[in-house]
Amino acid sequence: MNEKNRKIMLDGISEVLRDVEERYSTVRLESGILNLIYIRYKKAYEIIKEKRENEKIMYIYGGVRAYLDSYSDWDNPLLSKMGYVEDLYSEYIRKR
Repeated sequence: MNEKNRKIMLDGISEVLRDVEERYSTVRLESGILNLIYIRYKKAYEIIKEKRENEKIMYIYGGVRAYLDSYSDWDNPLLSKMGYVEDLYSEYIRKR
């Protein structure tokens, strides 16, 4: 991944993490689907930041669907941020 794309991915993931941390209490982030999404995005951030892209980060893909399956909160702005990151990741996978 080139530096420009790395920064774009890191910025997008950071925005998702920030939104989740602001929107939900620590208690809600400790279990359930929110915990799973949060941990996966944090891990993806670490992998990309440390330039370890040879490791699989596919686990961020599908977060939007997982969230909607659990909460059906279609109006949550977090979903568009997560969708944007998933699109960036899909583009990255195609270029590999």
